[in-house]
Amino acid sequence: MKQPPVTRATACIISFSPIARDARVLRQIAALAPQYNLLVLGYGPPPRWRDAASVRWFAVEPPRWYERQHLKGFLLAGRALRSTACYEFWYWLQRLHRQAYDQVRSLRADLILANEWHALPLAWRLAMRWNAPLVLDLHEYAPLEWEEQWQWRLFVAPMIRFFLQQYATQATATMTVAPEIARRYHEEFGFFPATVLNAPDYVALEDHTIDPQSVRLIHHGGAIRARQLELMIDTVRLCDQRYHLSFMLVGDEGYIRHLQAYASRVAPGRVAFLEPVTPDQVVSRIAPFDMGFYLLKPTNYNNSVALPNKLFDFVHAGLAVCVGPSPGMAAFVHEWQCGVVAPSFDPAAVAATLNRLSAEEMTTMRRAARAAAAQINAATEMAKVVDLCDRLLRRASDA
Repeated sequence: MKQPPVTRATACIISFSPIARDARVLRQIAALAPQYNLLVLGYGPPPRWRDAASVRWFAVEPPRWYERQHLKGFLLAGRALRSTACYEFWYWLQRLHRQAYDQVRSLRADLILANEWHALPLAWRLAMRWNAPLVLDLHEYAPLEWEEQWQWRLFVAPMIRFFLQQYATQATATMTVAPEIARRYHEEFGFFPATVLNAPDYVALEDHTIDPQSVRLIHHGGAIRARQLELMIDTVRLCDQRYHLSFMLVGDEGYIRHLQAYASRVAPGRVAFLEPVTPDQVVSRIAPFDMGFYLLKPTNYNNSVALPNKLFDFVHAGLAVCVGPSPGMAAFVHEWQCGVVAPSFDPAAVAATLNRLSAEEMTTMRRAARAAAAQINAATEMAKVVDLCDRLLRRASDA
């Protein structure tokens, strides 16, 4: 007797971010597309390299600056009146949330994967409409994302806490990016996310010999003023002449121009700026360098416990790593012996740490980085996501 065809389940992935540049979301898509049909909702056009037949892309426009200004009043009202209704009204008054809901409401998904708190109310409404399990992936400890800004603490954080208490606590499952963040969500909200690290695909790369007379540092990522990228330029200025730094940045073009001018002034000829590449090309692009470099002051909780994409990109590119004493990254570097941790964020102290390194020591660190990459990569981390989705769908079908 002929068996009926097996119907693939459909998962809806929501992320209010530029999908083509969001490495974590792209890894979710790559892991789930082979066995699920996907509805992917986010900012901007789809990435060319992930145009799989099983994926349908839905683009929404991010809010314009004047829309953000008009919506601030509801945050003020919510704080002043202690009214959670203001927060819900604020959310659904935004064009992008209504547009997102209208684009997919008539479709059907068997599971929803929402990225970050911003997607929560929309994902919850769709989950109720479709009677589908909801998985929430929190990329930060959301209530403290910009805690150094008083406006955030006073107006935005209370709203985020409301949405987490209202919706995240009822999600079928949750995930996050670091064990310490998972513990804090459990302590403060009662749910315990699984930890899925931000590791890229493992690629076997050829090693190269470090030139003791020319050590090449690389930093890539977002051009965000709050990260104080000038610290790395100041460090190279104080380093031995063998050290050179390259930036590969995306984001704030004005800040990038500022960094270029600053580097030309204080460290002429020692800092270069490279054209950015797509997330899937980062590891191969930075592999010819010798050391990944990141100084991230713990100006807020998330910076303190961060295990960012770029740390794992450095490791997968087989680079030695130099970081400041940010507790999350420092613990990783110490555990895997894949680099050095400066005693402070003072450029003179960081420069002294680098100046003490020999090419032989950096070569040993590079071997350790490749060993770490073989054990922590997208295959091992995204397998957790696929397994979670499979279990939830089996449970839903048995109910």
